[in-house]
Amino acid sequence: MAQVKKTEVRDAILAAAFDLFCRKGYSATTMAEIARVAGTTVSNLYIYFDSKLTVLYEINTPWLLRQIHTLAEQVQKFRTPETRLRRIFLGIWRDIPQADHSFANAMIEALAGAPEGASKPNNLLSQAETLLTQMIIDSLPPERRHIAESKLLSHIIWMAFDGFVINQRIGDIRDGDALADLMIDLLLGENT
Repeated sequence: MAQVKKTEVRDAILAAAFDLFCRKGYSATTMAEIARVAGTTVSNLYIYFDSKLTVLYEINTPWLLRQIHTLAEQVQKFRTPETRLRRIFLGIWRDIPQADHSFANAMIEALAGAPEGASKPNNLLSQAETLLTQMIIDSLPPERRHIAESKLLSHIIWMAFDGFVINQRIGDIRDGDALADLMIDLLLGENT
């Protein structure tokens, strides 16, 4: 007879894992700890999720998408290309890496330690790049929008995000304002 999965148990597992990943990081968190904090057993946890990485993906996807949507709402409040782009770069490279005790670092840790050939269970990076591309296009003057249309720029920005996440976790903080200014100058050209 198949086990019936209960929403409240699943939610407790995800809440426990999020708390532990935020406080301890991905590598230092064990499935046994997640089960204990969730008030369940390890064997029951495996009924809901087949690995710690699966638990992380289940948390990270909605978390990151919420972060990006919040950033997009903030960007809309600014009127000039410079201020919109500044908000984007500081959001991606400073604010999201700092959010929830550097939770984003858990994904970097997980991917760095994943077995070779492990596939990602969803298309989160593609979704993030699409949302970021649209934010940038909407922020650029019409004559500069072609720079961002291919998603290559967004891909580079997300690759840099990974480095900012790692640096945030180890306390190697860079001058985000100077980096944002550099990117704004590159995107808007010499007239800024």
